[in-house]
Amino acid sequence: MKHRICAAMALAGALFAAQAAAQEFPRQPVKLVVPFAAGGPADIQARWLGVKLGAALGQPVVIDNRAGAGGVLGAQAVINAPADGHTLLFASVGAVAIAPYLMDKQPYDVARDLAPVIRVATAPMVLVSSSTGRHRDLAALVADAKVHPGKVSYASAGPGTTTQLGSELLKREVGAEMIHIPYKGAAPALTDVMAGTVDVMFADAPVVLPYIKGGKLRALAVGTPTRVEGLPDVPTTAEGGYKNVLASTWYGVLAPAKTPPAVVKRLNSAIATVLASPDAVSFFGSQALIVNGGTPEEFGTFVASESKRWTALAKAAGVRMD
Repeated sequence: MKHRICAAMALAGALFAAQAAAQEFPRQPVKLVVPFAAGGPADIQARWLGVKLGAALGQPVVIDNRAGAGGVLGAQAVINAPADGHTLLFASVGAVAIAPYLMDKQPYDVARDLAPVIRVATAPMVLVSSSTGRHRDLAALVADAKVHPGKVSYASAGPGTTTQLGSELLKREVGAEMIHIPYKGAAPALTDVMAGTVDVMFADAPVVLPYIKGGKLRALAVGTPTRVEGLPDVPTTAEGGYKNVLASTWYGVLAPAKTPPAVVKRLNSAIATVLASPDAVSFFGSQALIVNGGTPEEFGTFVASESKRWTALAKAAGVRMD
């Protein structure tokens, strides 16, 4: 009986401590770590979200760019931070569902080392070619790749990125060989695609949208189940006959693993409110991004399923991050 009373008192004490932590949070400015360089899609979203979230929480949200190793360095910085909700990670699919699992020495395990807070937004990926290129649509690209195996090339922002894996997925689905030309970042890769040096590339909609509208790139297909609002005339990969070729880059917020659940819940609620605002619809919609949201549990399940899908494809294709 005495042990039961002690256990009950310990549980009550833990619950009280968790509630107190949530009520006191945030006690200081919140650091939002972006594991990529300033000026990129993740950074732009994080800075917008930081302003809105800071107003909701009553404390400034400071952006901290920690680029390197496909997002791994920034994720490690958050994993090693105090688990009190004052240091958060604004990650993409690569940093939490792909990169750590493609290294010879796995740096961390997301399910063990990070607590999902909320999925923020999804960037559909668009298969693009030069506006003057010979591939006018997806069917023409596939036909060329089948007739001339190993002659059609695709660019990527680097090994293990969704820009590579989207094309690997297409390759495997259509049963045609294409040559991978990796670059150090999306900008130089797209420069060569626009010049016609490389045939095609799967890239995030917010990145390629200005070039498509400016007539420098031709959109062949979007890797989503339905058409994208910003590109209503561009057919989906499913419409082209390849329903399993689904490629997108998503972004979300995570915290160190032992962050009190009550603090995670508070953060989730605050960010969900921001994402439901008209300002969010306008901001994300202008970049062809899809607003997500949802619970921490839903985000955790989604991260696990995405990791399983992309890493299986990467390993089958022999993709490594080292």
